[in-house]
Amino acid sequence: MAKPFQQVHVGTLTDEAVRIKTGKTWDEWLKILDKAGARMMDHAEITLLLKKQLGLSRWWSQMLAVGYENDRGIRKDEIGGPPGKRYAVTLRKLVTAPRAAVWAAWQDPATLALWLPDAKFEISKAVPHKTLHLEWPGETRVAVRLYERRGRTRVELSHAKLAEDEAARLQKYWSAALDRLQVLVAR
Repeated sequence: MAKPFQQVHVGTLTDEAVRIKTGKTWDEWLKILDKAGARMMDHAEITLLLKKQLGLSRWWSQMLAVGYENDRGIRKDEIGGPPGKRYAVTLRKLVTAPRAAVWAAWQDPATLALWLPDAKFEISKAVPHKTLHLEWPGETRVAVRLYERRGRTRVELSHAKLAEDEAARLQKYWSAALDRLQVLVAR
């Protein structure tokens, strides 16, 4: 038997918020979608059902479809991808060095080994001195963006497609790594 949502959040949407905006609670929507056979539908079919047959806006159709798929354990993060890899870690660090110095720390293998030891990744895309996209072990992805202002660089790093248990570990890993980067390149 399916469990009701009962004040569960999907993003920032509580059961009460969904009821106010759609006229039904999460539990009511789950029952409607189960009865309509949504367990056997893909994401696009569920959103189309919610939009065309049940009269919801595109945004609400997406939100309810994602909530339904998450609750029923059928959510896929990418087409054909396995469920469970939907967490991301995002960090921001202000480094007291120009962007060129921070970029160089990512590019030089000897320097990289000092602040990011034993890291094994491939650069899948780069815009020099601005962005890096990395393929990380375990089919996860890292995006790095560099912004300079007044000789200091803001590093924004996001590590995505993580399982829940990986997220907490990598939050600590990247925080420590960015601290080492700051010490290494600081003027």
